[in-house]
Amino acid sequence: MMQHAAIAPEPVLRHAACPVCGTARDRVLLCLDFLTGVPAGMKLVRCCGCGTERIDPHPSPRSMANHYDDSYYQDGYLPFLARRRTDFARRLVELERLAPILHARRQGRPPRVLDVGAGVGLFVAEARVRGWQATGVEPSAAARRFAARTCSVDLAAHWPSPGQDLDLVTFWDVLGHVDDPRAALEQARRAVRPGGEVVLKIPNFQSSWHRMLGWMSVRRRVNMIHVPTVIWRFRRHGMGRLLDQCGFSLQGVRTVREPDLIPLTPRWRLVRQATGLLDALTDNRQEMILHARAR
Repeated sequence: MMQHAAIAPEPVLRHAACPVCGTARDRVLLCLDFLTGVPAGMKLVRCCGCGTERIDPHPSPRSMANHYDDSYYQDGYLPFLARRRTDFARRLVELERLAPILHARRQGRPPRVLDVGAGVGLFVAEARVRGWQATGVEPSAAARRFAARTCSVDLAAHWPSPGQDLDLVTFWDVLGHVDDPRAALEQARRAVRPGGEVVLKIPNFQSSWHRMLGWMSVRRRVNMIHVPTVIWRFRRHGMGRLLDQCGFSLQGVRTVREPDLIPLTPRWRLVRQATGLLDALTDNRQEMILHARAR
């Protein structure tokens, strides 16, 4: 009788080279064992080639899925749906200034957009309200259930078959969480038409706000840097290089202040105001929005 070879289980943690330049030469910035719930040996490292930072080793996709259960959305999303929805409505107004969106409207059809890592479907829902032909992909089963329940949006579990017919692909605070950022952007390039665009929002870890959170994490031994769910910490020039390598031409980068989506104590409001003022003076606010066009 033929015996089938046993399938090796997926490792809980995995190592990966820098997605921007592929080098394996890293500088260890911080050992993360002091944070509660972080596996032994996990470190924050910086690529010696381009400065991109990452958690190494990081959780495999299957083990990462355990972090995005019902409680993640129940506690982090549902109490603040109105604030998050207002934020997405504001982003949509800004996105309508982009060339492919305007071009689609001139052609008499709604813009076709795919939101990657759609969460509970807020962006997709708001885009449909404005007349866009919007769909979303979300790997978390818990998020898809909440999207159907709270936003009446059905999200796909996997990327659609590439057809190069999309006007826009969006990544809202997603690229730092995925297992392979390069593969995600290459998939986006296969999905958009020539001249279509991709818009990404990622944390600006060079801002005073994020530097302060890192300092507080070390001083108080509290996980305020979102380990291990945030794997990649991109810089502006590194993100531009990665987009170029994946078939996009960078059109613009701007830093923005993230709105307060959760209530803050008086002390934290003062900290936010102080860091926000400093970051505004240096044009180095806490979030980056990058907009690139497919070649």
